[in-house]
Amino acid sequence: MKRIKYILSFLLLASLILPSCRKIEKVLPPIVRLEQANYQTKPDRLIKITPTFENIEEDAVYAWREEGKILGTEPTLVFSSNELGTHHLTLTVTTPSGTAKANAKVEVVEFQLPIISIEGGGEPIVEVGEKYELTPIIDNKEGLKLTWIRDNQVVSEDMTYTFTGAKAGVSFVTLKAVNEDGEDEYLIRLTVVNEIPVEVSFDSDIRAATVGRTIRIPANVPSSKNMTFEWYVDGKKVEGEQGSILTYEAAKTGNHQVKVIGKKGDKKGEASLTLQVLEPNQYYRPFVEGTSKRDVVKVFEFLPAPGQFVNEGYIAHTMEEACQYAQSRIESNAYVSLGGFGGYIIVGFDHSIKNTGDYDFAIMGNSFKGSSEPGIVWVMQDENGDGLPNDTWYELKGSETGKPETIQDYEITYYRPTQKKANTMWTDNRGNRGSVDWLGFHQQDFYYPLWVKNDTYMLRGTCLASRTFDQSGQGTYWVNQEFDWGYADNFSPIDRLTDDDNYFAAPNANHFKISHAIDHKLQPVNLKYIDFVKVQTGLNISAGWLGENSTEVFKFIDVYKEK
Repeated sequence: MKRIKYILSFLLLASLILPSCRKIEKVLPPIVRLEQANYQTKPDRLIKITPTFENIEEDAVYAWREEGKILGTEPTLVFSSNELGTHHLTLTVTTPSGTAKANAKVEVVEFQLPIISIEGGGEPIVEVGEKYELTPIIDNKEGLKLTWIRDNQVVSEDMTYTFTGAKAGVSFVTLKAVNEDGEDEYLIRLTVVNEIPVEVSFDSDIRAATVGRTIRIPANVPSSKNMTFEWYVDGKKVEGEQGSILTYEAAKTGNHQVKVIGKKGDKKGEASLTLQVLEPNQYYRPFVEGTSKRDVVKVFEFLPAPGQFVNEGYIAHTMEEACQYAQSRIESNAYVSLGGFGGYIIVGFDHSIKNTGDYDFAIMGNSFKGSSEPGIVWVMQDENGDGLPNDTWYELKGSETGKPETIQDYEITYYRPTQKKANTMWTDNRGNRGSVDWLGFHQQDFYYPLWVKNDTYMLRGTCLASRTFDQSGQGTYWVNQEFDWGYADNFSPIDRLTDDDNYFAAPNANHFKISHAIDHKLQPVNLKYIDFVKVQTGLNISAGWLGENSTEVFKFIDVYKEK
């Protein structure tokens, strides 16, 4: 009887417990997780997003949306779009027990096709039997496969190819570069000759200098590698000068004949020019009230480096047309962009600007706090009085002159892209290479100046150490920090002569002293006046999505006449 009571008691207790157990087993709301929050893909390329789920019931309802539009109703989404930019997707999963959401961001980026340039250009001349290494400069190397083809046969799949011509004639080598986004092809025309003459030249047949000043006369050669030079003045050899640049002190007035002989092995080439050595300050042109203009200049040369504003809104096929464009911009108080490092503009006044020892002239730029793109300033005196900038350039020293990180005689070579809307590659004389990147918000086909006929061109000048940095740490907020003084388009605390923050990036002036002129040895040069000014982009740096640092100029002003 006692056992029966126990059994009945147990059954009663179980009947009370079991319903409460069924309440504990109630299904929980769904949970959804994505393996990552950010995805990246290319236009019209499929990407699969596979979430993981918990507490999913058989009658669960799925909905993938973008801006309210249904993209899919399955647990997994296969997404594609031809619209560049960021796509914000939301997944909603609903069961009788509740709803869960997850967000995904898909970035559709441009195709990164390989872009080929060839170091030294695509039409080299080589001698019979010479081993000539073809070295490509390729943008977008990730996942790259190269194929070198000669006479319809694959001859190499390496990064470089060494060509040897067995006999005189013309040979063609094709380089194909392929990655997952596409391909590029570059045809190289090699002219094989029995002997390559040594080519030496000067920029002009006449050069002017002032007696007592030391000048530099560079010889132009395709490549100075393995070459030696001999220099002669009036038939007498200049001892100690074996490089491609003659450093010479003009000690005697009159016309002097300068000759250079370039030697490479047993071959040689030569060039000559007339050096006019003149008494100083013979051709000073005073400011004439009512006739002279303090803020009107003539543009003599305009050769920008590749940049996002080059060829934008204008087409120039010659240097003359390029100068006309720059002239019209300056006359309308609009900016002229000099592109990346080395790009320059040369202007002249209708009168000489006197050296007062104070600020003598100003250059308008558009700098503001956090946005300085410094331009190196050079000045020239019309020593021979012919009204042309064919005399000697002197750099105006700035706050960075003489510092170890400042590079004098920095040379950079730019290469014409083989495709439209492509990066422009470059190499320098310090073994570096890189690119001026094409930006989607500037739609011209090429940043390489259209009036440059060659597939490569070289610019030389003074290069400052960059002060550009990413303040955000995520590539969204770039700062081009200012330099102390001595540069155009620079938010200087000194030579702007104002503490205005220029918040709206209006044209504002940097002021310059002719007394700051220096020679190639960074020594002061006493110029009583100047007639020509050159501004040249002084940085080789890119600020992320902002693009290359490029000096902009608006006006050149003789400020002495304001006094």
